[in-house]
Amino acid sequence: HLYTLCIVPHHHHTLHLYTLCIVPHHHHTLHLYTLCIMPHTITPSTFTLFASPSLHHHHFTIVTITYLTSTMLAADNLQTSSLKFLLLNPAVHFASILQEARAVVVAGGTMQPMSEFYQLFQSAGVSPERIVEFSCGHVIPPDHLLPLCLSKGPSGVEFDFTYQNRDNTHLIDELGRTIANLCMVVPGGVVCFFPSYEYEKKVHAHWSSTGTLEKIGKKKQVFREPPAASQVDHVLSSFAKCIQFNAGDGNQGLNGALLLSVVGGKLSEGINFSDELGRCIIMVGLPYPNITSPELKEKMDYLSSTMPKCSDGRTAGQVYCDNLCMKAVNQSIGRSIRHSKDYATIVLLDVRYSKPSIHKKLPTWIGSSLVIHPNFGPAFASIRKFFTDKKKR
Repeated sequence: HLYTLCIVPHHHHTLHLYTLCIVPHHHHTLHLYTLCIMPHTITPSTFTLFASPSLHHHHFTIVTITYLTSTMLAADNLQTSSLKFLLLNPAVHFASILQEARAVVVAGGTMQPMSEFYQLFQSAGVSPERIVEFSCGHVIPPDHLLPLCLSKGPSGVEFDFTYQNRDNTHLIDELGRTIANLCMVVPGGVVCFFPSYEYEKKVHAHWSSTGTLEKIGKKKQVFREPPAASQVDHVLSSFAKCIQFNAGDGNQGLNGALLLSVVGGKLSEGINFSDELGRCIIMVGLPYPNITSPELKEKMDYLSSTMPKCSDGRTAGQVYCDNLCMKAVNQSIGRSIRHSKDYATIVLLDVRYSKPSIHKKLPTWIGSSLVIHPNFGPAFASIRKFFTDKKKR
């Protein structure tokens, strides 16, 4: 379908008003919507363009969102503005497939959490009793995987990596002590995922100033996810060569390498850390998306207004946000254990992973054997025993 979009400014002394004219070429009806640019609540120099709720008509949910600074409001800078359309309800386009097909199979390796698929099918008119879920186990023996949720570090500092607490230097120090201890007993490669590039940079800078990196470097050479995609192959090659060179009892005190990565970055998808490249995957915190994003806010508001609440009282929008986070986690921690003889430990560093609403969204082959450790000592002992047993074999 073809549409003509026309933005018409209105002269007003207090608000910047525009009319969005949506003209379908196959129909004579003219649809008019009013858009209002209001000052953003965070910084005075930022403005947000909000769409009229009437744009949600018939679930097609054409939503216009853009960020405009005060300087962009001038006619000379209009080309720097943007108009974005988001499809908030994909069931509109999926419904015809469900109506015409006798059966629909949706298959994938990292589909959990599954609740968004239930939302999709139910929004398209499919009754819950028609939806059948099947999840395979893993090809590895149960004793080849050790997944842990660790709530506290060696000094007893609680791992609370919520956004408000991330700048806590005591927390960053405790994270460094934990990783330094793990690097002592984990052979080969350790891959540590951070929730964002900004936080990885902050932690790395703090560790450099306190000597933590130097301490870790006595057992693992430290590599970082590169800023440019063109440098990924070089970093991965250097990471692999370091592990290969320092295999066994280690050379010059080294027993492998540590790679600092970012969830959703260049190394969290499509890269395999099999065998010695990924004997331990560490997940720092929960990588929740930016809830102030206009796109995410519109999606959450739409789901909360059209879908019922969960049994625990959470809205559909909150569940969607949790799912985005846990899908990113599952993509990252699935980088290790790539064949039937592979083995690794997965360490989830955040007290929030101990909540059933969070850890039940892990893949079944991980969540079914997840051990929640309130304290560091027993967790460290189990990791050391895990690799000692594998070395004996």
